[in-house]
Amino acid sequence: MKKTLITLAALVVLGIPASAFADTFTFRPPATGANQGSGGPNQFNLDHHYAYTWQISNVNLPAGQTITGATITFHNIRNWDSNANMLFVHLLDSARAASVGSFVDASGSPVLGDQIRDNFAGSLYVNNPLVNAGTGNTFLGQHSFGTTGSDWTITFNAAQLAALTAYLQNGNNVAFGFDPDCHFWNNGITFNFTTQPTTGVPEPTTMLLLGSGIAGLYLKRRRKQTQPSEN
Repeated sequence: MKKTLITLAALVVLGIPASAFADTFTFRPPATGANQGSGGPNQFNLDHHYAYTWQISNVNLPAGQTITGATITFHNIRNWDSNANMLFVHLLDSARAASVGSFVDASGSPVLGDQIRDNFAGSLYVNNPLVNAGTGNTFLGQHSFGTTGSDWTITFNAAQLAALTAYLQNGNNVAFGFDPDCHFWNNGITFNFTTQPTTGVPEPTTMLLLGSGIAGLYLKRRRKQTQPSEN
């Protein structure tokens, strides 16, 4: 009986497929302005004169998994001066450039205040050369920064997670659009998303309870076997 129960417990654990547990996927763009200004070695150029895309390709979601959370973090980001500024961030279905793309969207030094605008929104998006016509576009957020560096994290809400899932299922690609309306030093960008089993696979807690139940049955039978019999 002891060997049988141990075998059953082992099968419970070993029988759980790897996809039954959560997975975390992490992506970072290449450094495009390492150590320039007050930026760090992982700096992604965010210059007021440009708009940018960063595409992540060949992302295969595990079978039977659902995306349950996602974040994008800008590390130690700061403004180069104290002028008015804004960084606009969008999630895109895809981009024309396979990795990082950019185009000049503002002129002058300093750039005039009326050129603080989001080239991934409205009519400007329709004419944005970094994306193809009709490309899916989900606004993630915007933020202004001071001259002291700090991390800024956008945590995806339910609608943004649904868009991320749809974009990845449409060709296994996803992209980000960044429009910095000031020059922002930083130490890189990190994009994370996590997945969980969709349905039909017991969660680790359930499997732990099942294993505990098997152990309990063994102990109960063991105690019964060791009790002295009555004459």
